[in-house]
Amino acid sequence: MSAGTPMLQAVAGSEPAVPAGQAQPLRDRAARAALAAGTGEIVTRLSALALSIVTARLLEPFEVGVLGIAVILIGLISINGYYPETAAVADSGSEKDAQYALCAFLVRSVVTIVLLIAALLVLPRAAVRLTGHERGVADLAALFQILVGVPLLQSLAAYPSVYMQRRLDLTSLAGIQVLQSVTFAGLAIALLLGGSRARGVAWSYVVSSAIVSVVFWQHVYRRGWVQWPGWPPVAMWRRVSAGSGKVFVGGFGGYLGERADNLLVAGAIGPAAMAFYSMGWNASRTIANVVARAISSVFVPTLPRIQQDAERVRRALHECLKHSYLLLTPACAILLVSAESLVIVVLGSKWLPTVPALRVMSVTVLTIPVIFVLASLLIGTGRAHLTGAATLSHLFSLAILMPWLSSRWAVVGAATGDLVATVVLTTVLCLIVTRGTRQVRWSLLAASLPALACVVPAAAIAWSIGHRFEPGVARLLIEGVTIVLTYPAVMWMVGGPAALQALASVLRGALRPGIASTAQYRTRCAR
Repeated sequence: MSAGTPMLQAVAGSEPAVPAGQAQPLRDRAARAALAAGTGEIVTRLSALALSIVTARLLEPFEVGVLGIAVILIGLISINGYYPETAAVADSGSEKDAQYALCAFLVRSVVTIVLLIAALLVLPRAAVRLTGHERGVADLAALFQILVGVPLLQSLAAYPSVYMQRRLDLTSLAGIQVLQSVTFAGLAIALLLGGSRARGVAWSYVVSSAIVSVVFWQHVYRRGWVQWPGWPPVAMWRRVSAGSGKVFVGGFGGYLGERADNLLVAGAIGPAAMAFYSMGWNASRTIANVVARAISSVFVPTLPRIQQDAERVRRALHECLKHSYLLLTPACAILLVSAESLVIVVLGSKWLPTVPALRVMSVTVLTIPVIFVLASLLIGTGRAHLTGAATLSHLFSLAILMPWLSSRWAVVGAATGDLVATVVLTTVLCLIVTRGTRQVRWSLLAASLPALACVVPAAAIAWSIGHRFEPGVARLLIEGVTIVLTYPAVMWMVGGPAALQALASVLRGALRPGIASTAQYRTRCAR
């Protein structure tokens, strides 16, 4: 489901190969694809949010934890199988598109089968380590055996997926990906409400993958794209295999870093505690990632045009960080102050152990804008490989801290380990950017201090008022409204109308991302 974004970026990178006579249709198709992808992202997030809430309310934390472990293990196989697709889409050779699609399908199938066999051999021993007792081992094995079908079905869809992307049929691709998200979430919720529990969610993933695979093949068949292109030449096999390795080196560390912590927590204190940790992690990161990606999606394509002007790069970096913090800090304040009421209202009382971890994570997510923007700076200036050192430092910190802190202080210890490891990642990124782009002078304190200075009194006032009420809907509304009203009022007193105008401008852009992206794309094409 998440594979569409990197693939779209890869296609965008190969646009110069399109003949000049196709410029006008290509521009229109890309604009429509941008709108479809943006809409699809919103639908996907809403579907995932709805499924998370229903899962949390109908399943016990132990079941949610075991299900999460099974999905992570299958995801590790799927993402490694996905890299050959990316390499086939991004390659700029002169061979037929159908040959690239066939090559990607065969390479992905081999990689997937090898990894599945290895996982099935290792799973019995790993399950004991990750779940801690016999019930967990049996449940994890049952779920994994169901989910084995997912990477196989995704491999089956590799041919039409690559063919569509190389032919720039991007709007249809985005629509099919939305179909999978909605089908999976809808079927899983229906089965959960019907009493199927965790296995129902697993079967929903398999069924939605099968439906999407069929839809992919129906689409390319109707377009007349199902054909035998001839065996891919040896040079293509080499390029796709080498490209897969490069994408793996550049992307797998970041993917693993976002999931290794869950496995480490599960191995240290069990699936139930992992579920508490994971729920807090997902809740805290959702808003932060939306804000950071919205900013970085503008920052990355802008940088190549201004990278020779150090002053313009400095201003762009400062504005991205400043606007990110203007939007993110009030959300973090609400998470910190209203964590207990949020958990009770949204997830239910059985998830109350998540509350202290969620409060720690409300501080952790303040590093997310720095991570996204600095990584975007390195990508936009042709230094993407330098992010590898930061990723390794993050993984190393997690491996050391998570088992130790989790064992000593349970979920709060895990959240603290996440905080420290994320600070290490941020620090290393700052050092890399400072040394790698010496001509760009920037200050994190100057970009973040205004928002932090305004949100602290707003959070303090909300905390003092909300503590007079019992946790629940009323207290959540009182605390949230207090922060939302007090934050701009303090901002007015500190920075005057200019600060509020800047915030209002960012909010208008955030509320119209698809329209803004399309307008910017058309402007760039016209130039």
